[in-house]
Amino acid sequence: MNDIITINGEKYSADDLRLLMGADEVREPKGYVLLVARALRNPMRLPWLLKEICALCLKEEDQRDMRLTLIRVQVDAELRMNQDIQRYQQRRYVAQVIEILLFNELMLAPREAVEEADIE
Repeated sequence: MNDIITINGEKYSADDLRLLMGADEVREPKGYVLLVARALRNPMRLPWLLKEICALCLKEEDQRDMRLTLIRVQVDAELRMNQDIQRYQQRRYVAQVIEILLFNELMLAPREAVEEADIE
């Protein structure tokens, strides 16, 4: 069910937009959602999108939405990894790079185990 939606002359996967927006229907995606969708469409173009990504100035509410957008991509990639490992590794990588650039850390990053001696 990979319908194509054309926005401002560019084609986007409806499935990707639904995932990025966390909604069952695509309604006027924000510019940063479209930027992530472009990066997911062709992960090898990520280096060319870095300037645009780094130039994003998001309001606090948009920052929260963007972070959730990136986390949804990472969770979806993990859940679907067995379907096409290369594709979903690339999608996860794109989301992680964008999250690090914008937020300086990964929310879903593996944490080091805290040893009991460190707690005391």
